Amino acid sequence: DDPENPTSLEAIITALGAQPVLYSGRTKCCGFPVLLEKDNMAGAMAGASLSEAKDKGAHCLVTPCPLCHMALDLHQGEAEKQVGAPLEMPILHLAQLIGLAMGFDSRELGMSRHMVPVQKVLERLGVS
Repeated sequence: DDPENPTSLEAIITALGAQPVLYSGRTKCCGFPVLLEKDNMAGAMAGASLSEAKDKGAHCLVTPCPLCHMALDLHQGEAEKQVGAPLEMPILHLAQLIGLAMGFDSRELGMSRHMVPVQKVLERLGVS
């Protein structure tokens, strides 16, 4: 994969039957590395990425990184404060998206443990 502009995640998302949204923030840091030291900076980083993805039409974000998942889901409230707008962007771990594509139940995949509700995404996918 190209280290400056990787596309393998988008290829997996496409193979699973979903449509990836291309936006510049997809290759930028989620903010996790500075979360404990400067939570407002981490929130601004996450907020910028989430806002851009939402503006480009994304219904959720998918990440293979558990730290990105935590920064974008658990701390989305701080991101909303930093951008001054509600984001309400569900964050799925790649393993969860693969599990849904394979027919696993959302409860088995821990979807109820997300801070940002994923119900609208599940409805769009036609799963429970």
